[in-house]
Amino acid sequence: MRTVNISDLKARLSAHLQHVRDGEELLVCDRNKPVARIVPCSASDQPERERRLIARGILTPPKKKRRSSLPPPAGNVSDEVMERIWREEREGR
Repeated sequence: MRTVNISDLKARLSAHLQHVRDGEELLVCDRNKPVARIVPCSASDQPERERRLIARGILTPPKKKRRSSLPPPAGNVSDEVMERIWREEREGR
């Protein structure tokens, strides 16, 4: 699951929604505190009207989750380190 702060979500909404279309969930945070989750739609979640639009080719359902050919990241960065990096980045603007 990807995590994104509201400011980054607003700045790069299309890119984040593409990840959701590809099957990933997105955790939206306000100052690093979770406030919402964006999840891909599945056919069972869709009302009859949406299923008819999909059948007619007017609406496109999300793609299945892609498998990445990249190796997993070497390790996780702690919240404290990320907070310091974000703070330094903001001060540099």
